[in-house]
Amino acid sequence: MRAFFVIAAALFLTACGFRPLYEAGGSSAAMRTHLSGIEVAPIADRLGQVMRNNLLDRLNAGATPNYRLSVVLEQSTQGFGIRPDAAATQEELTLLATVTFVKLDGEEVIFTEQMRARTAYDLVLSDFSTVTQREDSARRLALELAERIHRRLALYFTRQEAEGR
Repeated sequence: MRAFFVIAAALFLTACGFRPLYEAGGSSAAMRTHLSGIEVAPIADRLGQVMRNNLLDRLNAGATPNYRLSVVLEQSTQGFGIRPDAAATQEELTLLATVTFVKLDGEEVIFTEQMRARTAYDLVLSDFSTVTQREDSARRLALELAERIHRRLALYFTRQEAEGR
């Protein structure tokens, strides 16, 4: 009975036009070609360097660039979980990435989007521990946003291929 449901689900997904974003062995050759033709502009600060390096690794950049990806990061924190003495016990870290994707041949802006990621961590008595938690949380958020940007770019090129462009 279980096999029947698996087969029925597979048939249903193919009938509705579902196509996986990536093939079994990773992305298609055409997708890799498109993604490797993206120039990633430098991103300010150490957190931006972490994100840019991750994007360069994911995109396998190195071909002649046809597109430019620019990212501006903004980081903010807000305390919550207030104790009776008005001290915060937790902090929420928000990382906002403004992403601009441009086609280089005419400087045509393909899309501009804002992506946001949040996390929270406890504030402890040790300042070193709090700073370490904040930096580690920011790094993880930057990597999460880099992954989301990569997926957004892959989705853009998948749609372009489907439309025959």
